[in-house]
Formats: sequence, C-alpha cells, structure tokens
Amino acid sequence: MITVGGENLIDLVQITEDGGVQEFRALPGGSQYNCASALGRLGTRPHYITPISTDSLGELLADTLEESRVVVTSERVDAPSSLAVVTLQDGQPSYQFYRDGTAERLVSAESLKAAMPAQTRVFQIGSLSLCDGDDADVWAKLFIELAQQGVACTLDPNVRPAFVKDPAAYRSRLEGMMKVASLVKLSDEDLGWLYPDADPETKAAELAAGSQAQLFVLTKGSQGATLITASHRVDVEAAPVSALQDTVGAGDTFMAALIYQFLQSPDFTSETVIRDVGHFAAKAAAINCERVGCNPPSLDEIRI
Repeated sequence: MITVGGENLIDLVQITEDGGVQEFRALPGGSQYNCASALGRLGTRPHYITPISTDSLGELLADTLEESRVVVTSERVDAPSSLAVVTLQDGQPSYQFYRDGTAERLVSAESLKAAMPAQTRVFQIGSLSLCDGDDADVWAKLFIELAQQGVACTLDPNVRPAFVKDPAAYRSRLEGMMKVASLVKLSDEDLGWLYPDADPETKAAELAAGSQAQLFVLTKGSQGATLITASHRVDVEAAPVSALQDTVGAGDTFMAALIYQFLQSPDFTSETVIRDVGHFAAKAAAINCERVGCNPPSLDEIRI
C-alpha cells in the first residue's frame, strides 16, 4: 500500500480563451496531491493523509481524489483551503501561493499517525510541505521514523524557493531525508537552487552515493533524466510531446510513475530495466503535458 502526504490546494490556472481573453480556471492541485492522483490513475489505490478543508474547495479536492481512486484517510478540518495562482508563459508555469493558516498545514505527529494505514509499504512526501514551519518538521520526522521502521520512503523535494525562509535549515532537512530514502527524484532546477556552486550532474551523483536509495533520479526537463543506482548511471531522453498545453504537474506525474515502477520490485542491477523505468516515467509526464493542468494518464494510456 502507498500512502502520500503533503500539500493540497486549488490551482487558479491562467487560461487563454478564443479571442485572447484571459481567464482563470479552478483546478485541484498541489504537488503531493497531484502525485496521489497520478498514482490512483495507475491503479495503485493510494491513501492520502493530509488534512483537507471542510469548505467548498475542500469538497472539490476530496471528491477529485476519490474520482482518481485515492482513498482519503485524512482529517477534514474547519480552516480554508490553500490557493495557488498559476500564470503561464510559453506553457511554463509561475506560481503565487496562499497557505497561511490553511487546512493542509494543520498537522501533528499524532494526527498523521492516526491517519496512516498500518499496511503502508511506501510513503511519499515532498515540495511545499517540507519548506518551512512546524508542519515541515512534523513531516520530516515522520518520514525518517517510517524509514527506520522499514517503510520504503520516497522523496521529491520539488523546491519552491519563495517559501523557504531558512535555506540552511531547509537544505539540512532534505539531506537528512535523502539519506534514509529508498527513492529520490530531484530536478536540475532543484539542485541549482540548493547547491548553486555545484554542477547538478556531479551533485546528484554525490547525493546518491550518500543515500541508501535504490534509485536516485535527476530530471532535466526537455533534456530527459539521469537514473542512478549503486551499479549504473543511465540517461533517458524526454518522451515526445505532440501538442504542448503546459507542464503543470509533469514532475509529479513523473514521480508517481517512478513509484509505480518501484512497487514492481524491478531489478535495479539491470541497465535495461533501469532504462525501461525511466522511459515509462518520461512517457507518463509527456502525456500529462498534452493536457491542461495536472491531468495524469492511466496505465493503459502509457502502455499504448
């Protein structure tokens, strides 16, 4: 069983209608919310443990998760839903977030453990939930405790610099989590911000060597990805995108596809298997980019 923690919010996504009229469409989102949805569409029936608001936007968030075959075990709390205003330039998103005092940040060690299914085999976390505040520390501590208990913990930092108030503390938090993780995905942009004086490829290899992760992945947008294991370093090309809509949720979809493949217990000593894992994730992300917002593909769509 996969359990996902981390932010949920409403994306107000910029849409250009016929005639050039600019509008904003309300779409359920948040990096870890998107990852849970993508895992659900791959048929894994993940559980989601982050609190969701009782407001009307929270109803939309909860209903959409359930439509994607995600089991919501989290609390419903009387606090507003988080918002993200997403503007697009050539399909690339820029974000403004509004999260102070919102439902998804009202977490405690006790509430998360109560929502955590006992059968959890894989735990996924990342992005905004780890940036700052008491909630970031709660999530990081839970991640490390679960890893020490034998749960395969997977991490996608998906760095959001605007929310990092203490870069040194944030970097230290992520490094502690990466050391005990079973699967890590970082983008070249993540590494460029975390370690501005280091070459991303070199730094990824260094971090992988200091981690117990069976698979460490560096994504590079249109330049593809590098998959690192104890015995191999494999480069895969980005999958072709027939008609780009935007890249919202592409990284989250890529991560979900990696976790799906990780669940199949692949032989990471085989270069061919590692390459297949990378191609599967790249294709999933490419399909998502052909749709507006985060709209991950099903398993059948990836396999066509």
